[in-house]
Amino acid sequence: MNRTPKRILHITEMLSAAGIESFIMNVYRNIDRSKIQFDFLVLRDQKEFYDNEISSLGGEKYFVHSEIKNTLARVLDESRQIKTFLEQHHYDVVHIHYTTPLRAFYLKAAKEAGVPVRIYHSHSAAVSGKSKLKLAVYKYCQNVIDKYATDCFACSEAAAKWVFSERTLKENKVKIIHNGIDINRFLFNESIREEYRAKLGLEDSFTLINTGRFTEQKNQSFILDIVDGLKKEGHNIKLLLLGDGPLKDSYESRVKQLGLEDSVLFLGVKPNVQDYLFAADCYVMPSFYEGLPVAGIEAECSGLPCFFSDNITEEVELGNQTHFLPLEAGRNVWVNKVMNCEPNENRAKATDYVRVAGYDIHDVAEKMTNFYLR
Repeated sequence: MNRTPKRILHITEMLSAAGIESFIMNVYRNIDRSKIQFDFLVLRDQKEFYDNEISSLGGEKYFVHSEIKNTLARVLDESRQIKTFLEQHHYDVVHIHYTTPLRAFYLKAAKEAGVPVRIYHSHSAAVSGKSKLKLAVYKYCQNVIDKYATDCFACSEAAAKWVFSERTLKENKVKIIHNGIDINRFLFNESIREEYRAKLGLEDSFTLINTGRFTEQKNQSFILDIVDGLKKEGHNIKLLLLGDGPLKDSYESRVKQLGLEDSVLFLGVKPNVQDYLFAADCYVMPSFYEGLPVAGIEAECSGLPCFFSDNITEEVELGNQTHFLPLEAGRNVWVNKVMNCEPNENRAKATDYVRVAGYDIHDVAEKMTNFYLR
């Protein structure tokens, strides 16, 4: 007998090629869609990166939108709209994804609309601009989560400590959900490396790579400082930047100011990010904060030596090719460490420790399926 799959509503800000959405889509591609289907509720009405794929997988996309400028008032308005939506569309599970506790009010809306399972999922270990007022609001929102969430998820221990209350943490109510990836997709391939190095004109250059949205959080400006320092020391350097975002124009202008046009390649958003990772020699992520970056796990899985800022949780360290450096040390320290890192002689071996650490998306998707069907 054919059964209608259980539909899960994911609430997230947008469906662009960013970390939260990458995690959700990685799970979506690998769950048993005869048993589970995903729908999405986002906060803006526009064509986005994953729209076509979601439609092809059988999902539906909905939106609510508020024009209110004040952040807290806007969240409350969105919550009212979400309650109305959920009263009109039946879901047994609502899964809310965010980087702070601020969207706790969505849980209240789901509770009032009669949704029995309400998940709040933390995807970051900090945000910028932590004023006293903002932190006080977050503290209140943690209490709202305590009251209305049936389940609490986080991508890392650091992300759990940032979003959830001390009471929730002490009672061990937070479940760590690894940001799983398709490990086989990132299994190093030497022939693809050679193909893409030739196509990109990398020749014998030492090639750095960063993958992520161009935002203040990701701090790609610091990578440009590193490349500038390496060039001034006479090194043959190339930098591959994969992504898009609000700071792209300013970064392109800075590249011109520094005279790095021949060294820095802005490649946009790529569906085959693994091929560019294979082509590179070193991965750099100097973020001001992260939850547990999917992009970092992908880079490690491809066998690259990785340099992360020490603002990023050490939970991302899955092998002996991972290094943490303080941003306060300045670019010269980063330049020295990057140029003296030991190359990975067996990059294909990296998939083994990524799998052992629990980041195989097939395992994560199976656990998520079992949870949704419980």
